[in-house]
Amino acid sequence: MKKSRIEAFTDAIVAIILTIMVLEIKVPEETSEFSALLEKTPYFIAFIISFIFICAAWYHHHYLLAKTKWFSRRAFWANNLWLLIMALIPLSTAWVSEFPLDRAPEYFYFIVYALWAGAYYLLNWVLYLDNRQFDEAQALSFNTAHRKVHQFIDIFLLIVGLVSIYFIPVMGLIVASLQVVTWIIYSPLDSDKIEIDE
Repeated sequence: MKKSRIEAFTDAIVAIILTIMVLEIKVPEETSEFSALLEKTPYFIAFIISFIFICAAWYHHHYLLAKTKWFSRRAFWANNLWLLIMALIPLSTAWVSEFPLDRAPEYFYFIVYALWAGAYYLLNWVLYLDNRQFDEAQALSFNTAHRKVHQFIDIFLLIVGLVSIYFIPVMGLIVASLQVVTWIIYSPLDSDKIEIDE
């Protein structure tokens, strides 16, 4: 399967997801004062976290494809699973922003994030298996110290989030924020040196 088609398809879906999130921002109708915007603070916080999360996701996905020579059918479906879960982000963001102190929306938001991370790791693994005969694909292996540390942090924060949300619901947003930071910090070491295919 042509990698360029997968990139174009994925980029289009990600752009639509971001657009839906932006369209969820409602203009205050009660008053023209700045205080009306302050009432929307929970949505802006959830929106910013989700926006940065999607940007980090796209960056990592771009890296995966840059290290991939070919895209199998199973990789195509793993990629679609990743996109399907990402498509739930606008819904989870809108719900958690309406009820940031309630358990169910926080759990839903956090679980969407956790499922997305799992789908990403699955896609990464499938692409590695399909392309391991190529030198570039060795960067997709989970055996580097850098990748192992990131996985440990991801699992640790997942457990912390699932437990702490029960007692302090807003921890869903807080822990998700921390995980987004780890996805930015633990970007692949050579990710800013990728040459673009012409």
